[in-house]
Amino acid sequence: MINRLIRLIFCFSLLSFNVNIKADSLTVVYPDVNAPYDTIYEQIKQGIDSEFKGDITYLKLPSKFDPNEIASSIKNDKVIALGKRGWVIAKKIYQSTPVVVGALPIRPNGISGVSLMTAPESLFQSLINLAPNVKKITVLYTPTTEWSIKNAQQDAKLKGLELVAIKVKNIQQAVKTYDQLFEGDDLSNQAIWLPLDPVTAHDKVIVPVILEKAWKNKMVVFSSKPTHAQRGALFSALPNNEQLGHKLVKMILNISKTKKTIVTPLLDIELAVNLRTAAHLGFDYGNSQKSGFALTFPN
Repeated sequence: MINRLIRLIFCFSLLSFNVNIKADSLTVVYPDVNAPYDTIYEQIKQGIDSEFKGDITYLKLPSKFDPNEIASSIKNDKVIALGKRGWVIAKKIYQSTPVVVGALPIRPNGISGVSLMTAPESLFQSLINLAPNVKKITVLYTPTTEWSIKNAQQDAKLKGLELVAIKVKNIQQAVKTYDQLFEGDDLSNQAIWLPLDPVTAHDKVIVPVILEKAWKNKMVVFSSKPTHAQRGALFSALPNNEQLGHKLVKMILNISKTKKTIVTPLLDIELAVNLRTAAHLGFDYGNSQKSGFALTFPN
């Protein structure tokens, strides 16, 4: 009788264990894109797969879709939304379903996520490693990126750097401010940080001029946007996409419990480095250091 009772308890325990596993489920919505951009989402998914221990449903979003239909089809109580298309779905469900957003330069606005805006502390450490002579950094920003700049001065100070953060309203003001910067003396120990800001790092108006003048003045430029290294910045930040997947899972599990809204900058990064620019600035990186770069230019 006792043995039978023990077996029954064991069976009920297994049943309860299995139910708990099945109850821990996640939906990931992400855009259906062509190569090479699909690699980004595949890497994020690898991180999600290895971090989340329950059932995962992946919903691939075409270029045209009905947001209401997709939102109503989601039955799981945890959602990770990737890219601009995922953001559309997140806005539909965030008030009723725990959701976090990734692979997008979001800012605090009521929906949780990991922004593509790189954490200043990660950028500053990379700057120290690649350009140890730099002691002063200037960054121009607008209200769009102000949240990510807020604690940057303290981060810089902790690393022995001076950060001059200047708020501007428009492209005209940004151009004028950059011009004044280049009129200064001895720019070789200074750097310009180009954040993910549509105004102060405008790809067509601002970036070409900044890179040209920085080259003439042998001044370091580093950027939060991956493509800027290829164009001539000393280095750019690249998201570690697999680590981003891990982070998003940890965040959605935490939010499901705490019900708090959290937006964090991107802490886990890799580097794209322009070796031609480095040589022009007088930097010579050894093979061991180069092996740690995710991308180098020229190819």
